Amino acid sequence: MRLEEGTRQLRALFAATAGRLPPDRAGLEDVLAGSGWAEAKLDSTAISAFLSQCQRAAEGAPPVEALIGELTDGYFELSVSSDGLSVRLNLLPPQGGRAVTRDDIRTALVERGVVAEPNREALRGAVEAGLCDGLEIAAGRAPQSGTPARFDSLLAPRKPLAPEDESGRIDLRDLGNLLLVNPGTPLMRRIPARQGLDGIDVFGKAVAAVPAADPPFADGLTGVAPDPADPEVLLAAISGSPVLSAQGVSVNPVVDVEAVDMHSGNVSFDGTLRVSGDIKTGMTVRVSGDVIVSGTVEAAHVEAGGNVVVKGGIIGKAEGSHQGGDSAAALARVRCKGSLHARFIESAVVEAGTDIAVESGIRQSEVAAGHSIVAGSPKTGQGNITGGRCRARLAVRTATLGASAGTATIVQVGTNPYAEAEKAEVEARRRQLETEQGKVQQLVSFFAKNPEKAVGDLREKVRATLFKLTRDAIELDARLAKLAEQLHPSPEAVIEVSRRIHGGVSVQIGQKSMKIMEDKPGGQIRVIEDRIALV
Repeated sequence: MRLEEGTRQLRALFAATAGRLPPDRAGLEDVLAGSGWAEAKLDSTAISAFLSQCQRAAEGAPPVEALIGELTDGYFELSVSSDGLSVRLNLLPPQGGRAVTRDDIRTALVERGVVAEPNREALRGAVEAGLCDGLEIAAGRAPQSGTPARFDSLLAPRKPLAPEDESGRIDLRDLGNLLLVNPGTPLMRRIPARQGLDGIDVFGKAVAAVPAADPPFADGLTGVAPDPADPEVLLAAISGSPVLSAQGVSVNPVVDVEAVDMHSGNVSFDGTLRVSGDIKTGMTVRVSGDVIVSGTVEAAHVEAGGNVVVKGGIIGKAEGSHQGGDSAAALARVRCKGSLHARFIESAVVEAGTDIAVESGIRQSEVAAGHSIVAGSPKTGQGNITGGRCRARLAVRTATLGASAGTATIVQVGTNPYAEAEKAEVEARRRQLETEQGKVQQLVSFFAKNPEKAVGDLREKVRATLFKLTRDAIELDARLAKLAEQLHPSPEAVIEVSRRIHGGVSVQIGQKSMKIMEDKPGGQIRVIEDRIALV
C-alpha cells in the first residue's frame, strides 16, 4: 500500500507468491490502519475489483495494482445572509486528511470582511463534531422596528339606539344614540410615531430601520381645530355630529327642518338632518350623518352615512294605488350605513349597514341588513313579516312569518347581503392601485439610475407616493380578506319566529334553501347537520 504524494491517492499492490494467501477486506483494512489511513475515503467498488483480481492472480504473474481511495481534508464554507445579519457555516469532516480548525474558520471570516465576533460555543461545538449544516456562527444586530403614528378617538361610545323596554316594545323616542358635541370637546388625539433603531450587519455597516409612518391629521377636516395647548389633539370648533375617519374627525352640523317637501326641496349636505314632519313622496335626502324623522317617510329616496330613525314608519305606495306611474318610483327607498329603526316598513326598499328594527311589522318590502332584522318583539308575540324579501347576515326575528293567504315571503340569512358587490368594488380599486404602483415604481427605478434627472425633491415625492400606494394596497387586501370571510355562511345564522310560520314562506341559510308548504308553529330555523331544520 502506498500514498501518491502529488494526488494523495491510495494505491494497493499485490504480487502472488508461493505460500502467500491473497488479501481479503479485513487484511486490507489492517494494512490501512497500520499506515495511519484508516479514515481515508475509500472506493468500495475499486476495492472489490482489486480483491477479486488478487484471488485470481497466478504465481509469477505481474502484480495486481489498483487505486482504492484517497485522503481528503476537512472542508467548510461560509454563507452570509442577503441582509448581512447572519453568517452560517457548512462543515464536512476529513477523510484521512487534515481537520478544519477554529483558526481556519476565523481566518476565512476575516478574509470575507466579517467583523462580528463569532459565537465561541457554536464554533467550538461544530469543530469538535466535525460536521454541521447551516449553523449560525456570527450575527449582526437587527434593526428594531418603530411604532407608526396612531390616532385615538376621545369620543365616548354611542349608547344602544332605542333599546327594548320591559314589555318588549321599542321606544323610538329614545334618540340617545345621536352623538353631538359642542365647541371645545376633545375629539381625537394623535400619538406621534416612534422611530426604530438602526442595526449593524456582520461587516460592521449600519442597517437602517424601516421608517415608521408618521402622517399628520388628514387634510380637509371640517368643524374642528387643534388644541392650542396640545396640537396633537383635535377639538370641536362647532356644535354638531362627529364623523370619525382613519386619520382625523370632522364635525358635521345638525340641520333641523319642518318637512322635506316641495317647499324645502331636496336635501343634500354633510351633516345630520332632523325632520319634525314628513319626508314627502318624490323627495330625495342625502346626508353624511344621521336622519331623524318624527313623521313618516313616504315614497321618497333617503341615503344616510349614519343611522336612520323614523318614528312614523316608512311607507311607499301600495301596488295598484298609483295610476300610470312607475311602480319602482312608487316605493320608498331608504339606505344607511348604520342602523335603522322605524315604526313599520311597507312597500319599501330598505338597506342598513348594521341592524334594522321595526316596532310592528314589515310588509311587501325588500329589506337587507348587514347584521340582523327584528320585526316587532318575538318575546311578546307581536310583529310580522309578510311578503317581499328580507336578507340579513346573522338573524331575522319576528313573531309571525308569512300570511294565512300563502303570500310569497322570502327570508335569507347566513351571508352578508352587501359583501359580493363591495368585494367587486374593492377588487377593481386594487387593480387600479397595482397599475399606479407599477408606473410609480418605474419612476423610482429611473431616478435611481439617473439621479441627475430628479430635480429638487422630485425623487422624494415619488418615493412618498409609492409608500402611500403600498399602504393603501395593504388596507385593501385586509378589506378583501374580511369580505371573503363574510361571504362564507355564518354557523350562527338563524331565522327566529316566536308564534307562527305560514305556508308559502321560502327560507335560505347560506347556500341551502327550503320552502314551507303548510302552516307550522314558531321556532328557530337553523342549519343542523348540513340541512335546514325547524327546532
